This record gives sequence, C-alpha cells and structure tokens, in this order.
Amino acid sequence: MGLIMKKIPTLLIVSVLLFVFFTIGIAQDKIILDAKYYPPLVEAGNVAIMFLGGSDGGMPNYNVEKYTAKGYPCFKVGYFSTENTPDHLEMIPLEYFEKAIKSFKSQPEVGDKKIVVFGGSKGGELVLLLASRYKQIAGVIARVPSSVIFQGIGGPLKTSSWSYKGQPVPFVPYYKPFDYSKVVNGQWIELYELSLTQTEAVEKATIKVENINGPVLLLSGKEDAVWPSSKMGEMIIKRLKENKFPHWYKHFVYKNAGHSFNENDLMAGSTKEGNKRARIDSEQRIFEFLNRLSVE
Repeated sequence: MGLIMKKIPTLLIVSVLLFVFFTIGIAQDKIILDAKYYPPLVEAGNVAIMFLGGSDGGMPNYNVEKYTAKGYPCFKVGYFSTENTPDHLEMIPLEYFEKAIKSFKSQPEVGDKKIVVFGGSKGGELVLLLASRYKQIAGVIARVPSSVIFQGIGGPLKTSSWSYKGQPVPFVPYYKPFDYSKVVNGQWIELYELSLTQTEAVEKATIKVENINGPVLLLSGKEDAVWPSSKMGEMIIKRLKENKFPHWYKHFVYKNAGHSFNENDLMAGSTKEGNKRARIDSEQRIFEFLNRLSVE
C-alpha cells in the first residue's frame, strides 16, 4: 500500500508537467510526435494525405490501405490521449502539427508532393484551421466540420481547443456548463447551436478559410446530432464565396445521414440507409477530389 501511495504523486506530477509542457508553447525540436507513416503501395500522382482524428482521441481511425493502394503516401497523427500528448482535447499546440507536416514531407515518397489534410468532426475543425495558417497544405477534406474554433473538451482550463505560442486560439465558449461524460443523445447539438448564438465570440473564432492554399471538400450529414455540421458547412461556403476564394470548393450534404456516416451508428434523425449512402458517395467524392488535385 505504501509503495502505491508513493507512486500516485509521481504519476500526478508527470501528468501535470505534460499538460503544462503542451500549454506554454514548445520548441519543435522538443516535440515527440505520436504518428505513423504508411508508404504508397504503387507509384501514382503527386498527393500525400495527413489524417487527423476527432474527439475520440488516440490515433486516427482511418482505413489508409485503400489510399496507399492507389499510390497516396499517408500519415496518421494523434494529438491527444496518446503516449506523448495531453489526456484532453484542450490547448493542443499548433506547433505540434508544424512538426508533423515537416516530418511527413521528409519521407522519401512524399518530398514535394501536395499535402492534403483529412479530418472529421473536431478533426474537421482542425484541418480547416491548419490549412488556413500553413501554406504547405495544398488541399482540405473536412467531414462534418466546424466553421469556428470551439472550446476544448474535458480539459481543466475550460479554454480553447488549440493554442499557438502558448496562447489560446480565439474560440467559442460553451453556452452553458456541459459534462461530456454524462451526455445523452441530442444534448450535443443543442449545446453547439446555443453556443453559436454568441455573436461576438463566433466572429472572433471563425476560421479564416479564405486563406487556404488549395481546394476544399466539405462533407456533412443533414441529421447530424452532434453539432450542426451542415449549417456550419454552409457558413464556410458563404465565407469562401464572399471572399472570392480562387480555388475549387464544394459542400456535399447528405439527407438522413448523421455524424459518422456509419450505418451501424444511428443517432437521432439518421437512418441506416442514409448513413450507408453518405459513406459510399462521400468516398467517391473524396477520390474524385484527390484525382483532381493530382492532375492540377
């Protein structure tokens, strides 16, 4: 028992130090990436894909084999709830992703290929943010994305999901206190819709998608019960139009589809057939997008 009690403070200190290390801003040479590279199985095209996960944390859950089989080098990047990253999706430093981009481009099969970032949900928010800031990114695939930066999830500071040089990226705070551990179906979207009524915060936290250095593909479910991705997708399209965005962009909205495009994951409003249709069609749209970028 005494040995266990001695270990607890040590574990607590390590956890706190890791969180502080990530929130005060870190030099890239000190960053340890939790990422995995997948070389292409054939030689084709000039596009490479970086996959970023959502609020589940850990390594992104994407079937990269279908992409490497078509000649796309792939890179999965975990950014919280992994061995060397914080436990919560809060104040994740953008410097971490700068290091990830450099690491990906250093792979011999990648080199000067066009980097596409691909993410869904919070990962969709993240890929749009990264592409709006880093010109090395040449295209974006954002599934059920957000048009703004929202408050982080589960962290002790109740601040932004992302940071830069130790400072929080402007964000929309939750409209009311919310415990993700006690969520029930339907509560998520109510929270996010109410949060979007905070006009001043939304204006400051809106992602500057007009700065993206390449085409943008948005995919959303009309019956998304987590957050209003179809509405936010239209907000993104409106901003691109107003700013005369020079690159190709498109938003596909799927009726009767929810947040996951998974026929085995039915939330309020979505149907098995709707999710299946969204999954199959969106995959086709993704490969069309990648092919278009490859020949540009």
